[in-house]
Amino acid sequence: MRASKLVIVTGATSGIGAAVAQAFAAAGDRLFLIGRNERRLASAAGRIPTRRLAGTAIADLGSVADIRRLLSVLSSELTRVHVLVHAAGEYAWTKAGSVETETFDLLFNVNVRGPYLLTQGLMRLLQRGRGQVIFLNSSIVQGRGEGAAAFKATQHAVQGLTDSLRHDFNRRGIRVSSVFPGRTATPRMRRIYVREGRRYSPRLLLRARDVARLVVALSELSARVEVTNVQLRSLTPY
Repeated sequence: MRASKLVIVTGATSGIGAAVAQAFAAAGDRLFLIGRNERRLASAAGRIPTRRLAGTAIADLGSVADIRRLLSVLSSELTRVHVLVHAAGEYAWTKAGSVETETFDLLFNVNVRGPYLLTQGLMRLLQRGRGQVIFLNSSIVQGRGEGAAAFKATQHAVQGLTDSLRHDFNRRGIRVSSVFPGRTATPRMRRIYVREGRRYSPRLLLRARDVARLVVALSELSARVEVTNVQLRSLTPY
């Protein structure tokens, strides 16, 4: 019989993060959901069967104070973590010639510093669970990133962070994987299409639940097997 896992999902209130949480719950795992909007977090938790919900926490991953509080809560309520999924993230456009720094700081703090601090802070719980860390990156790493230079820079930074942490964490029995979805039908992607002045056709894009199924599949592999990087794309031209 399959043993139930304790899974932490950041960005669990919408898009791929919400789909990942629901997929793990359907597989029989227990979820601890993290989001920054109280109403949306409550709604996301309501879609998870009560017996599968280990807890929730409101936290802005761009805030060091919030991350410290979050780590304190997780350390007191959990004895081990089997899977940590980083699905939270910020997206913003970059205006050519702009020297504005607040947006860049926001993107870096949420997309890079937050996952770094949370992963490091949960190392002992992950070690106890012989756990796995899964970073949901972006296909923009392989693309041009036109109009989104700052966001693209943070995703490259996440890739570097993941590769480095993998070597440190593997010695402690913790696997580290990166998933690079192509364009996926999510609220963020709808906003991107509006910005680009293009018609949004979600049926042409990846589905969040398909990305989520892959994330669950990665966690099902033998503890002796580590998939380092996975790229997904839709076969339908968009």
